[in-house]
Amino acid sequence: MSRAVTVVTGGSRGIGAATCLRLAADGHDVVVGYVSDGAAAEWIATGVRANGARCVTVKADTSVEADVDRLFETAAERLGPVTGLVNNAGVTGPFGRLADTDPAVLRQVVEVNLLGVLLCSRRAAG
Repeated sequence: MSRAVTVVTGGSRGIGAATCLRLAADGHDVVVGYVSDGAAAEWIATGVRANGARCVTVKADTSVEADVDRLFETAAERLGPVTGLVNNAGVTGPFGRLADTDPAVLRQVVEVNLLGVLLCSRRAAG
């Protein structure tokens, strides 16, 4: 029987990192998606492998469709068909007062926290 292959966006730190380690302990091979800290992603990948799982790290901005496509294509090429997705990537504060927040910041929040989830979900479902 083949192992589950799970993509975790925002997998290089915090809840995403803990999720990657738990998935590995539960028998999943893991794709650690990250946007900026490659060293942190590799550190989590080392922990995933220490739990006996296969792992790849992929730099991807989930608000960019081409990045999402590359994330899932890399997963399939390196580990096999993706069987699960943890949409964990997100943009968080501090933002300050909404009335004072730059529209570019608001746009980034919507693109990552909403569009990114939809793009990843669509790709996982397809």
